[in-house]
Amino acid sequence: MKEAKMTEKELDCLTIPGFSKDGNWYKGNLHSHTIHSDGHLTPEEAVNIYKKHGYHFLCFSEHDLYTDYRSQFDCEDFIILPGMEASAVLFESKSSPFGKKVHHIHGILGTEEMQKQAALPLYNHMEGHAVRKYYGEWDGAGVAQELADEMTSRGLIATYNHPVWSRVREEEFIHTRGIWALEIYNYGTENESATGYDEARWDVMLREGKQIFAFASDDNHNNEEVEDTFGGYIVVKAPKLSHEEIVKNMLAGNYYSSSGPEIYDWGIRNGQAYIKCSAVRRIDFITGNRINDGRSILSKSLEETIQTAAYLLKGHETYVRAVCTDRYGRKAWSNPIFLDGWQ
Repeated sequence: MKEAKMTEKELDCLTIPGFSKDGNWYKGNLHSHTIHSDGHLTPEEAVNIYKKHGYHFLCFSEHDLYTDYRSQFDCEDFIILPGMEASAVLFESKSSPFGKKVHHIHGILGTEEMQKQAALPLYNHMEGHAVRKYYGEWDGAGVAQELADEMTSRGLIATYNHPVWSRVREEEFIHTRGIWALEIYNYGTENESATGYDEARWDVMLREGKQIFAFASDDNHNNEEVEDTFGGYIVVKAPKLSHEEIVKNMLAGNYYSSSGPEIYDWGIRNGQAYIKCSAVRRIDFITGNRINDGRSILSKSLEETIQTAAYLLKGHETYVRAVCTDRYGRKAWSNPIFLDGWQ
């Protein structure tokens, strides 16, 4: 993969906003379950609690069941993103009930144009998806690609969910084509078994030249055994709250992910990556593709906080992204700004 090569003059002039100038912020959860799969709330109960906690949109990602509750729940200040969480499972053997590995790939209803261009019929409300089952061994990368293709061919946006929890090896999912975003923070599985956090393999994908975004989510089941609600979400900047505008701006990367902190502004101005956020202890700029690139800025003491930081680009970075971490360890993640081939 070639590096972006900027002259000093070009670098000094480089300005790329991380978010659109105009628009409103809308908070949402892309990964949620109800009694129609393995959750413990009805769809109505789930909508009510998310609305009370200031959310603007929610995706019901039932296991291998597509749902579309827009006609029931959409209103002026809250919308549903139709979708499902499609599965492919590797079992130890045909006689064993235990799964060795799993691919969970979201299908979230895409834009109007994606729906029109779909190669296969769109899913209908309460339509099931056949789980792909394998025994003993599988071609993990091939299975992931087939599942992703299945989602995108039906007019859906594909995401790859919780790879650590899924027990998959890096090579079994990082080269999957057609994946819009990687779930790097899953509040439910992180609290259940410390398997919900995976920034490292996001950077592996980015450093190999894959232009992929990330998202944080709840994966809530509300079984009262594990805290799995209101801990992972995205905040989208869009001109209005509608399915079309939210999805278009998700696809454009015009949002940030969070488990607590807020990001107010972010981007590159005159050759410097910069960020403005709520009060945090640490801000990290992560880049590709040379050793020792990037920078971490920490508050001077445990009592102090910071809200701004900047990183002077060197001219060969292929991408840059930022992470803001508060005193409780909660993080907010920007999407990458891609610099490779920017000319």
